[in-house]
Amino acid sequence: MSRARTPADEGETIRLNHFLARIGVASRRACDDIIAAGRVRVDGRLVRELGVRIVPGQSVVTVDGTPVAAPPRRIVLIMHKPKGFVTTVSDPEGRPTVIDLCRGIARKQRLFPVGRLDVNTTGALLITNDGLLCYRLTHPRFGIPRVYQVKIRGTVTDSQLRRLERMGREASPGAPPARGHKRESKPSVHVVVRLPREREVVLRFRLLEGKNRQVRQMCEAVGLRILALKRVSFGPVSIRKLPLGAVRPLERRELDRLDSILATAVAGSGGARESA
Repeated sequence: MSRARTPADEGETIRLNHFLARIGVASRRACDDIIAAGRVRVDGRLVRELGVRIVPGQSVVTVDGTPVAAPPRRIVLIMHKPKGFVTTVSDPEGRPTVIDLCRGIARKQRLFPVGRLDVNTTGALLITNDGLLCYRLTHPRFGIPRVYQVKIRGTVTDSQLRRLERMGREASPGAPPARGHKRESKPSVHVVVRLPREREVVLRFRLLEGKNRQVRQMCEAVGLRILALKRVSFGPVSIRKLPLGAVRPLERRELDRLDSILATAVAGSGGARESA
């Protein structure tokens, strides 16, 4: 009987400071300071070097003695993020965070958002306590699709659409699509509806990674004015009928689909060494 593949077999290593920042411990610069201060251990060994590499899901990483990537019980929530909330664990300016909306669901759990939505963007946001899940969902090498709905003021030409699609492809050059999911196999941009009376157009973007303000910057680059931006799904998980501002745990079937797509994406990534 062959043994199960592990993250080490697949070569999924990442720099410690990048990993801590990716799973929401703190900003990249603050994580550097935390490591340099001697507050982090890897497999029980004190680490002060920023370039040390770890294997997500296998290396035991602690900050101030608390494990950051091995939750005793995995929690995955879907939120319909409203405007005005920052996608961080805490905010030095005192603004409300997406974690504030989760307090009644997972008390005493250390949760962090999976990726980012800017303060004025609404829609699907995953929240978890699982560092490996967060890493795999957000890293571009795994090509997990995000779908956005964008309301535009004015008209959108065919030339602008072609430029947007080209930018979407160029933004994810190393992100292979999850095999077995052809419908979401590549970045795309298309018109959902044109509203000539209101002089508005609704576009749908499918992207394979989630760079900060990516959709806004793409639209600005081709001269489009965004009225509203919403992420409608992340991977196989959609906000569907979830009300604005609401949060709920993923259903069993959603977790199964998420795990299946991630397993396929990891297997299809070829085990290339993480370069972050």
